[in-house]
Amino acid sequence: MKENDGKATRKTILQQLVIALLATSIVVVTVKRFGESNWHASSLRDEHNRADDTESKAAVANLADITAAEREGGNAAAVSPPAPVGDKTLVKFVFSNLDGEVGKEGEVIVRLKPEWAPLGVKRIQELTETKFWDECRAFRVLPRFVVQLGINGDPSVQKLWRGKFLEDDPVKASNTRGTVTFATAGPGSRTTQIFFNTVNNSRLDNDFVPFGEVESGMDVIDRVYSGYKGTVDQGNLQSLGNMYLKKNFPKLSYIKTAIFISG
Repeated sequence: MKENDGKATRKTILQQLVIALLATSIVVVTVKRFGESNWHASSLRDEHNRADDTESKAAVANLADITAAEREGGNAAAVSPPAPVGDKTLVKFVFSNLDGEVGKEGEVIVRLKPEWAPLGVKRIQELTETKFWDECRAFRVLPRFVVQLGINGDPSVQKLWRGKFLEDDPVKASNTRGTVTFATAGPGSRTTQIFFNTVNNSRLDNDFVPFGEVESGMDVIDRVYSGYKGTVDQGNLQSLGNMYLKKNFPKLSYIKTAIFISG
């Protein structure tokens, strides 16, 4: 009986050991699988996050490309590049307030003549490039004589040019109808004031040098308002600008824009 009891005891112990080993194996396998499952889930999340990040970067890159395209293509379509203007000797002036009436406009094309007055033409080109002529009123209009303008409506702008005197160009052309000439206050005093000859003014040739001539639009020049004649005070115009003119001389015709054109 004792021997059998010993065998039974040993058998029981072996069974318990086997069960314990099996249980331990099951736990190890479960833990391993659980860990592997978590690693794969983490890996998928990382991959997903990396994919999202890549997509976001691609989206930003695409937006940047669209922005560049809009800058290069879209804006170019909205704002067309200026047409070539060659040697900048053809200027289109748009006059407004013709006949003293709001809304009446007309174009005047002036051909600059460097061979007549190289210094004068250079100054006109500078003034045109800087939009000096915009809103300049024809403040002195004497029928069958001249249409004079060239004092900027902004006193601060006019002040910049007031002391920039030009040396005189020698006289090479006559002040015939349609020619355009600098006004002067004596030798070496040309700055920004010009006049259109509306008749043949050859008597001016000794002192006033034409720099260009009207190619088209003399009918527009003939409609520049002349009702005030020469009553505008140039001192007030220099110091107060268009504020003075609009209040006291509202019918004055003026240059709306002046640009170089090809031709």
